[in-house]
Amino acid sequence: MKTIGLLGGTSWPSTIEYYRILNELAQKKLGGFHSAKILLYSIDYHEIKSRYHSGWNEIPHLLRTELKKLIRLGPDCILIGNNTLHKAFDLIQTELTLSIPVFHIVDVTGQYAQMKKLENVLLLGTKYTMEDGFFQRKLEKYGLRVKIPDPDDRAEIQRIQSELAKGTINKSFHKAFRKIISKYPHLNAVVLACTEIPLVVKQKDFDIEIVNPTELQCRRAFEFAVSDI
Repeated sequence: MKTIGLLGGTSWPSTIEYYRILNELAQKKLGGFHSAKILLYSIDYHEIKSRYHSGWNEIPHLLRTELKKLIRLGPDCILIGNNTLHKAFDLIQTELTLSIPVFHIVDVTGQYAQMKKLENVLLLGTKYTMEDGFFQRKLEKYGLRVKIPDPDDRAEIQRIQSELAKGTINKSFHKAFRKIISKYPHLNAVVLACTEIPLVVKQKDFDIEIVNPTELQCRRAFEFAVSDI
């Protein structure tokens, strides 16, 4: 089995989800006492997160530094456990001269949407992700029509995401997302473009398809990891 390199801590509650999903995939496929081979490099996210709104131009350099540290540890592929940081990764990808695959969270989402023939999706994420447009524009290249929530809903989603990133979960978060999603008709799916939102938005609670990019990203990496077994 190949080793999956995971850049985590971005945030820590969602990093736990990556670890859980990858190991559940290993158990399902291999049985016994198998677990996924994961090289977790958990960074101090504050150094990056505090620059999102004033200092974004510094983030690609910070991400490059952290990725180089992870690469030196020798993984066979890489997952970046954060949606927004893929915007920074796109800016430094050529500088890294990588010889191993990085499973880009937006690309795996777009490829899945194409396979499922999804057309109209609601994009939920941090306020930055919903308003910046980097995730939306990439999905549109895969032929999707992407709806962004209204300003009040974006503010509410951001409020909840900030609490989830600190490890806080309560029942009101589930109700808030159900209310928000129900406001937008004529959709094929909801894309959870934030690694914290899947902590409270689950497919079992909705009739509409819930697309979890974190899970898609993990599946692609795990398929790669066991491709030689």
